[in-house]
Amino acid sequence: MDKEREKFKLRLAGVAIGKYSFSIFCDKAFFDIADISTIKDGALHLRIDMEKTEKIVTLKFHFKGEVTVLCDRCLAPLALKMDFMNPLIVNLVPEVDPNYDNSDDIWLVQENDYELDVFHFVYESIVLALPSKIIHPVDATGKSTCDPEAIKLLERNTEKNKTNEIDPRWEALKKINLNN
Repeated sequence: MDKEREKFKLRLAGVAIGKYSFSIFCDKAFFDIADISTIKDGALHLRIDMEKTEKIVTLKFHFKGEVTVLCDRCLAPLALKMDFMNPLIVNLVPEVDPNYDNSDDIWLVQENDYELDVFHFVYESIVLALPSKIIHPVDATGKSTCDPEAIKLLERNTEKNKTNEIDPRWEALKKINLNN
């Protein structure tokens, strides 16, 4: 596990001003460590482009590949393609105020720190890139590609709940006269 996390530590100390590029492969081991409950597996290629100046490190994270998630409708596995970029700006300062809370895309880091751990940034970037509603797509005929057995079960239970009967407690509320 420690070896997997080490891949996400970018060295800062002793790195000359200039441009650099790193590649990391995020696979099942990464998703197991990150403990992202919605992602069951994945194969994401991550390229990090880094530009270091005297006081600023600009990072661009390029994600490309796919993750395996569960469909919100049928709970069957679904391969979801991902291709996105997320930037991070790191300001190197003499001393970081202990009350300062790093924002999502701008961090303050002490200028003499040896390395920068971007594991959680990568984790959060992937989670935030997931769509809010994950369902299997429809096929060419417009029919859902969800698990057919799960769809049948959902339809059967939906039909059982579609009765025109009103709960007697709500029916009693109709008798209240509000015009007093």
